[in-house]
Amino acid sequence: MKNYRADFLDTPYIAADVETTGLSAADGHRICELAFLRFLRGSVIDSFVSLVNPLRPIDPGAKAVNGISDEMVADAPAFADLLPRILTFLDDDPLVFHNAPFDLSFLRAEARLAGGAWSKNPVVDTLLIARRSGRFRSNSLSGICRELGIRSTFHRAEADAWATGKLLLHFASQGIPPRG
Repeated sequence: MKNYRADFLDTPYIAADVETTGLSAADGHRICELAFLRFLRGSVIDSFVSLVNPLRPIDPGAKAVNGISDEMVADAPAFADLLPRILTFLDDDPLVFHNAPFDLSFLRAEARLAGGAWSKNPVVDTLLIARRSGRFRSNSLSGICRELGIRSTFHRAEADAWATGKLLLHFASQGIPPRG
């Protein structure tokens, strides 16, 4: 059996999360906060975290979940201003998301709007790993973490990225492969 724990302890990976103005990039919603946390040997060794001016109002439903207000992001940089720094930070490390299609839909849309392209880094999705295991009553990040004793606050980008990084380590320690 392959040693997935060693793979994810000895190789850097980036746990990532975005908070958004609503639920669909296709409907014009935008990123209002992002976090990229580089893990190595089970610890965060570097981070890129920022509020983002979405250049549009944050929907009341989104604000109720993530607590981010229009006032909080008014003076934050726009995604286009952050994109070059984000891509440099990511390098070629694997990216780990919980529900990768959601986050990636926003990151790709934002990169397009900025006149660029999103990275082609390998992607690991802890939601797919959790679903494949069939072990959890709820496959939400907070539900899984609660069941596993991974303590965090939720619905802010940095906290969710941290919890996602720790969740991947838990799966790796159980020998659960990152892909099917």
